[in-house]
Amino acid sequence: MKNQRLHWNTKFIIGNEILDKDHNHLFSIYNSLYDCISAEKGNNEFAEILSAMTDYSIMHFSKEEEYMQLIKYPHIKIHQKHHKDYIRRVAMFNHKFLSDEPAASRDVLSFLKNWWTEHILVQDKKYESYKRKTIIEIITNRIIAVSSEENKKSSQRFFKEKITLHGAKTAEVNKIASEEYKSLINKDKPGIFSLAEDLFKIQSLEESFVACNWVYRKRKEFRKEDLNIFEKWIDSYINNWATCDTFCNHTMGIVVDNFPELIKELKRWTLSDNLWMRRASVVSLIVPARAGKFKDHIFEICSLLLNDKEDMVQKGYGWLLKVLSDTHMKEVYEFIISHKRSMPRTALRYAIEKMPQELKEKAMDKKA
Repeated sequence: MKNQRLHWNTKFIIGNEILDKDHNHLFSIYNSLYDCISAEKGNNEFAEILSAMTDYSIMHFSKEEEYMQLIKYPHIKIHQKHHKDYIRRVAMFNHKFLSDEPAASRDVLSFLKNWWTEHILVQDKKYESYKRKTIIEIITNRIIAVSSEENKKSSQRFFKEKITLHGAKTAEVNKIASEEYKSLINKDKPGIFSLAEDLFKIQSLEESFVACNWVYRKRKEFRKEDLNIFEKWIDSYINNWATCDTFCNHTMGIVVDNFPELIKELKRWTLSDNLWMRRASVVSLIVPARAGKFKDHIFEICSLLLNDKEDMVQKGYGWLLKVLSDTHMKEVYEFIISHKRSMPRTALRYAIEKMPQELKEKAMDKKA
């Protein structure tokens, strides 16, 4: 029999932890049906498992419809019809198994696989997309309400490149982020990450700050594999130093501190064509550096970026060396002296900022 198992993976995640767990469990029950056919256990056992799947489906549909009511999903009646049609069809299968002409188990399996795949990837994604869109619109409207053209012009002066922003003060954005986070119906990590990605995609400064704020709130739940998501965000959506530093100082700082083995990935980022990835490779280590951690790794990463042409990268690794000098001034000074002939002056000035005047003068002396 052609393999008809259902394999749970990230494409089926809709962003609601409770409903995602239900879907995952339904896949497990479905796979029990597949195993039943493969082992040729007969129609009676197949019918029992199908009945259990039906019972669990009814319970799941009830939770899903309650959730759609909470988010005021406008197409709930259409979605409810899909649920009723499914229950009616499966009830017909169950009834046939009790008759003299039972349904072909392979046909049932094919129906279930096709129905659940389409329902989750299309129908369920619709209501979750609606919820996220509604939340994003509320956030953007609140940001616009506290923005001004004066603040917009003032903020733009801090960026060499032209960026998209509304003109809201950071304190106001943080207040909005906090209040809207409290109002969320569900705050599970997949849901927050989905909302954060939608906010990052806008590529507006204030919305990106809300995304950074919300992701950091899930720091106790960070796992090593989250780095794949974070790398995607940095590479695809981050386009200015403020968002890069806010995200990397906080979220990436926690990830690297918790999982030091991931520093090898930061070293890989130094080779990226994306300057914000390269800056991220150093500013992600700022917080650990304050505690004097990862000295040797920091020197290695700074060496890899030593001759980078972008001043944002030069300032980034200069800042990192400056922070590390609080706990390892002698080693940082020796690193600077050994590389000062090739280190850009921008990076050098940043790196020696906290050093005694005597060391600063020696470091800046081109003849020495």
